[in-house]
Amino acid sequence: MMSLIEMTLEGSVIIMAITLVRSLTIHHLPKKAFLLLWAVALTRLLLPVRISSPASIYTVTPGLSDAGRSGILLPGVAAQASASSSGRVAVPVSFWAIVWLAGGLLLALGILICHIRNRRIYRTSLPAESQWVRQWIECHRLRRPVFVRYSDQIEAPLTYGILWPVILLPAEIDWSDEALLGYILAHEMSHIRRFDALIKWFLAAALCLHWFNPLVWAMYILANRDLEISCDESVLHLYGQQSRADYALTLVGMEERRTEFAPLANCFSRNALKERITAIMKSPEKSVKNLVASAVLIGVITIVFATSAPAGRASASGVQTISRETVQESVFDAEYPQEPSYTKAQYQKLLKRIKLKGYEEMSIAEFNRRINALLSVENDGQRELYEQILAFLPADDPEADYLCNTVQASLGEYSARMDEVFSGEQNDPVFYGSVELELEEDVFGDRVVTGGRHADYEFSYRILHQDKLTVKERDAFLQNIMHSMQDYADENYEDPFTEEGLRKILTTAGKKYATDKISFTGGKITNIESY
Repeated sequence: MMSLIEMTLEGSVIIMAITLVRSLTIHHLPKKAFLLLWAVALTRLLLPVRISSPASIYTVTPGLSDAGRSGILLPGVAAQASASSSGRVAVPVSFWAIVWLAGGLLLALGILICHIRNRRIYRTSLPAESQWVRQWIECHRLRRPVFVRYSDQIEAPLTYGILWPVILLPAEIDWSDEALLGYILAHEMSHIRRFDALIKWFLAAALCLHWFNPLVWAMYILANRDLEISCDESVLHLYGQQSRADYALTLVGMEERRTEFAPLANCFSRNALKERITAIMKSPEKSVKNLVASAVLIGVITIVFATSAPAGRASASGVQTISRETVQESVFDAEYPQEPSYTKAQYQKLLKRIKLKGYEEMSIAEFNRRINALLSVENDGQRELYEQILAFLPADDPEADYLCNTVQASLGEYSARMDEVFSGEQNDPVFYGSVELELEEDVFGDRVVTGGRHADYEFSYRILHQDKLTVKERDAFLQNIMHSMQDYADENYEDPFTEEGLRKILTTAGKKYATDKISFTGGKITNIESY
C-alpha cells in the first residue's frame, strides 16, 4: 500500500507529464485521449495500490534509488512501550495529519454546500415544453432517461445528475433557434453519455484528498476544461466540420451569460473561452494515425509514469517500496507470496564468501576494499545477489547484523569515497535507520497491541582515519546512534513522534558518539507514520 505522500508525489509527476503533452498536442490529437490520461492521474491519486513495472521512470531516475535498507538494531536496550498510570495508551495524531484532515473536510464541506444550494435552484425548474427539444432527445435516446427542464434562476445551460440526468436550460433561451438548441443539447448529451458528472465527483474527491498539492488544483482546472473541449469535439463530429464557425459563435453567446459556480455539474460556459474556440477551429479530422498516436501516448505515460519501481527500488518519495511486513517475512518460507529468485544454497555460498574472518579488528580501509572487491558489479553478479538478499532478509536472521549493518555501511562508504575522488567534492556516506514503537493496552490481563509509531531517518558521517578506525568501532558508532533514537521513542511513548524532536535526538547522539576517528556530519527524518 502507498502512503498519501507517495500517492501525491507520483501523482504530481503524472500531472506534469500530462500537462506538458497537453500543451504540445492539444490541437493534434483527439480530445478523449486527454480525458483518459487524466483518468490515469486520478487513479494514482485515489488508489493506494502500487503496480510495479521495470519500465517505470522510478527505476531509472537518478537519486531515487539510492536509499538503502534500514540498519538492524542489536539487542542491548529493551524496547517496550509502557502504559500510563490509567492503563491506557494515547493514540498519537500528528499535527500535520490534523491540518490535512481539517483542510480536506473544509474543502469537501464547501463543495457540498455549493452543490446543495444549486440543487435547491434546480428543483424549482420546470419541464421544457418545446416539441422540437422533445423530438431531438427522442432521436438521441440513451439507456438512461434524460430530462430537459428550464429555469429562470440560471443564465447558461448545464447538466446534473448521474442515473437520472437533467439538461437544464435558461428560461430566456431562444426556443425558436433550432440550430442553437441542437448545439447545446448535443454538447450536454455528450456529458451525460460519458458520465462526466461522476468524473467530476472523482475530481472533487482527489482535490479534497490532495488539497495541499497545487498540481492537483491545476489538474482539476485542466481536466474540467478538457471535459468541455471533448464535448465540443463531439458536437463537431455530429454536425460536421463545416459547423465550426456557427458553434464557436454559440459558445461566445453563452460565455456572455455567466452562471453560479457548480463544481459537480457540467456548466456550458465555465471554462476558458479562448482555448475552447481555438480547439474548435483547429479540431483535427478523425484518422487512424491520430488514433494510433493517442493509444501509444496513453500507453507510454501509463507504463512509465503511473507504475512504481519493482521491489527493492525507491519510490518518488525516496522511501523503500518494500514494506516492513515484507522485510519481516522469512526468506526461506515456502509459502511466501513473492519468493526471491535465489536459493538457500546461493545465500549460504555468498555469506561464506563475504564473511571475512576477524573482520571486527580490521581497519575500515582494509575491510571496505576487500568487501567492495567481493561484491563489485563485475564480479559474477554477486552485488545483485547481495542486494536481493538484503531486500528479503528477515530482521531476526543470525547474519542480519553483518549484512545489513557492517557490509551495507562499508559499501556505502566505498561508493561515497569513489564519488568524492572523481568529483573533487566532499561526499559523506549515509546510513539509514528506523524507529519502531508498539502501543499496548490491557485487556483482561492480556497486553494487546492497539497501534504504533514508525519513523525512518538517515544520517551522514565522515571517516577521519580509515587506517586507524576498526570495523568494530565504526559499527559501535552506528549502533549507538540507532539505540539513542530507539531509547528516545521508548522513553517518550506517550508523545507522538515529531520531526523536530527526532532530528534533535539524532544530531545530539551523532555528536556525542563522534571520536577523533569518525565524525557525524548531519541527519534528517525521512518518514513518520502512526498506525
